[in-house]
Amino acid sequence: MSGASARSGPPRRSAARWGAVALAAALVGACGAPDRNVAATGTAADSADQIMWKLTQFLTDKGVNQAFLQADTAFMYETSGRVDLVGVKVTFYSKQGEPMSVLTGRTGVYFTRTNQMSARDSVLVVRLADQARLRTEFLEYDPTKNEVRTDRPYVADKGPQHFEGVGFTCDPSFVNCSTQHAKGSAGQLVMPAR
Repeated sequence: MSGASARSGPPRRSAARWGAVALAAALVGACGAPDRNVAATGTAADSADQIMWKLTQFLTDKGVNQAFLQADTAFMYETSGRVDLVGVKVTFYSKQGEPMSVLTGRTGVYFTRTNQMSARDSVLVVRLADQARLRTEFLEYDPTKNEVRTDRPYVADKGPQHFEGVGFTCDPSFVNCSTQHAKGSAGQLVMPAR
């Protein structure tokens, strides 16, 4: 279940359906939005069904927040259910509704029908419990498996601990992970290669 809100934090109750986002985007477009440079998004802005600025989207499972998606600009394609994002920020939550990690990236994609999303270009994940940081060029989130994964090179740091590798799969807390071709100092940021 998903919904939208203009608030900056997660709600404690179920959010409205995605249709409210589409309606709000149509109203914003009808009222006139400020001029923006959209040529750098890689998608022809004039082919989008709707364009929305300052998108917020809550991803929930049985009324509990899984993630809170924010984007500076969103290009919506109704037929495919695809939303191309610019200026992406995703906050992941525990089953108790507590924030665990924050992901940022220059661009991304969100699919309204499945809640799957990805971020690319200078992706950074910060684990909130200890400020551990992970950098890569591409990450994708699958809410059905509740996992974040990449097949690209990554660098992870936690204080003096440092890891590098290619590809990993983690839970959104970035605690339980498996990775390939890892090297670096020991720690709990990523598990040893399996």
